Amino acid sequence: MALKSITVRGFRNLAPATVELGPGRNYLFGPNGAGKTNLLEAIHYLAIGRSFRRCVDSELLGFGQDALIVSGQDESGAGAEIRFDRREKRLLANGIPQARLSDYFGWLPVVTLLLEDIELVRGGPGVRRQFLDIAIAKTDRSYIGIATEYRRVLLQRNRLLETRAGEDQLAAWTEELVRTGIAVAERRRTAAAQLLGMAGDYCGRLTHAPVRFEYRSGVGTNPVSPDRFRQRLAESFQRERQLGSTLVGPHRDDVRITRDDKDLRRFGSVGEQRLAGIALRLAEADLLLASARTNPVFLLDEIASELDEERGRQVFDLIAGRGQMVYAAARRLDESGGSQGTRPNRRSALDSDTVRDGPPLPSPAREFHIETGTVTLVSAGSE
Repeated sequence: MALKSITVRGFRNLAPATVELGPGRNYLFGPNGAGKTNLLEAIHYLAIGRSFRRCVDSELLGFGQDALIVSGQDESGAGAEIRFDRREKRLLANGIPQARLSDYFGWLPVVTLLLEDIELVRGGPGVRRQFLDIAIAKTDRSYIGIATEYRRVLLQRNRLLETRAGEDQLAAWTEELVRTGIAVAERRRTAAAQLLGMAGDYCGRLTHAPVRFEYRSGVGTNPVSPDRFRQRLAESFQRERQLGSTLVGPHRDDVRITRDDKDLRRFGSVGEQRLAGIALRLAEADLLLASARTNPVFLLDEIASELDEERGRQVFDLIAGRGQMVYAAARRLDESGGSQGTRPNRRSALDSDTVRDGPPLPSPAREFHIETGTVTLVSAGSE
């Protein structure tokens, strides 16, 4: 599924504009801070109702703006719109208001590949849990409600532990924790069985070495047993009382990534960590394709700048033909498909008299120059 057009107003530094995208490859280029990543963020925000920067809606408002509007249409004619005016956030799908994010979420399947994805490997467990949750929600909207209910129960049980509430009061919330926790754990386990196997395959192709992605359940059994969950909670109860925090449950899940039994988080090189993060994103795309039976929109933010020529080519080859691509980079692409750096004191970034500087990329289809938030179509290309 391709995004045909996106209209933005009041979104970060972007000038009001309607951007018509090509169904295949789209390239955004311009100086750092120009707004390239902001346009990728706007597409992601339109697709699932939240930023990939983990920020609140008020931070998306442009300087001096009281409201933002992001709207768009996919290639089938389906459309969506988000309006936020500091007080209220309105979600519309085909002009119909959506009361809940779960009703709106995922109308347009998107997958991001960002430089920050290295944190999927070297970051804490919470980063990987969030990755799993969002990947599952993209394939099953009902999961948002399930995960939200579990977090609500967990928060309430932790408050009771902190205040040393009576055992009778805690017992009711412990049962709710087991009920909602099992629902979350089973969904994660099922998704992880698909997603992490594919991630291992992709990482092996990129690193030419076996890399293992292993789901570590905070409940600890397969399948999840309510009785075993209750038993583990009972065994940890005294320590939970001391710490004021629940120590057993899917909020303790993690994904362990290893090569030769060594944890990539601690012992992997930056290159290995980055490629493992890319492998997780490619596996997410496969999970989307398998469930929705439609190709996703790939949003890439200069990932090729951190890869060598071989790996850069591999990543783009793996994406090619699997969905629409919107790629942001500081430099324009030349006719041979390579990134280019402008020669100093010669011509502007819009001119073609440039030199190669970076790994080879697929030849451009549609190019946009972005500077000080203004988006300009440079080349309509051809598919």
